[in-house]
Amino acid sequence: MRFCLVLMLMFSTPVLAQRKLGAETFQVNVRPVLNGILSDFYQMITHFPDFPKEIIPLIQEMDTLTSDKEHLLADCPRLLAKKCSPSIKSIRQKLQTIRGLSMKLQNQLKMSQSNHMSSVSGLRLVNQFDLELENIKGLLDNTSFLEAAAIPQKRETYYVIKQLDELNTYLSLALVEFIPFTYKTDFRHFYTNFVQPIQIQISKNKNYEFLNRNVDSLNFAINLLNMNLTKRNKKTPDGMGPYLAVIHNRWNSLLRYYF
Repeated sequence: MRFCLVLMLMFSTPVLAQRKLGAETFQVNVRPVLNGILSDFYQMITHFPDFPKEIIPLIQEMDTLTSDKEHLLADCPRLLAKKCSPSIKSIRQKLQTIRGLSMKLQNQLKMSQSNHMSSVSGLRLVNQFDLELENIKGLLDNTSFLEAAAIPQKRETYYVIKQLDELNTYLSLALVEFIPFTYKTDFRHFYTNFVQPIQIQISKNKNYEFLNRNVDSLNFAINLLNMNLTKRNKKTPDGMGPYLAVIHNRWNSLLRYYF
């Protein structure tokens, strides 16, 4: 009963007086803090035993594709065409960088000695990511070749966006699998409901609108993680506590702009 009451207070208190932020205030005051929270989160999870640190720059590089996907959809909403060649070129270049980072992850990845890790599941997902990466790289390389040769083609933009989004899905699932079982549920919820949405939206043109609409659910997710890791005698790895405190303090500093 007490737990339910705490959850109700965490979720419902701010709703009464929420303010809507404009683009300028968001970019100047909010976005830098969100970037700090994301950075702290990734630094925090590297304190888990055997966590593959090489997956983090891979995820961060994948996020740079967000603006390219927006431009691709804006220029070629239905079919890939010559006018979206700059976006395709940019995506191809970034996928090449991503391929290099993925190879580095594969080279460093080893079977964990920890009883709490699901390394096999994580490894399978990383391997699947590599397969899908090769598929989309091949498709875009072929698209560029046909375009340069002035050979007609009909490739749906939606299919390309879908494949790129699936790459993000594989990496997100893999990241969670490399977190020890004891903490997996807590971090899966936080990653899915806080980190990933912010990471996706922060690079978009109208990112400030996302936070205006979702600040309550984001607040719930971050408070739930903090409560589960600090109020339930769940011992976290050495060095993780300060990052958790900084993340929570950063988020609380943002709430003054919204409530």
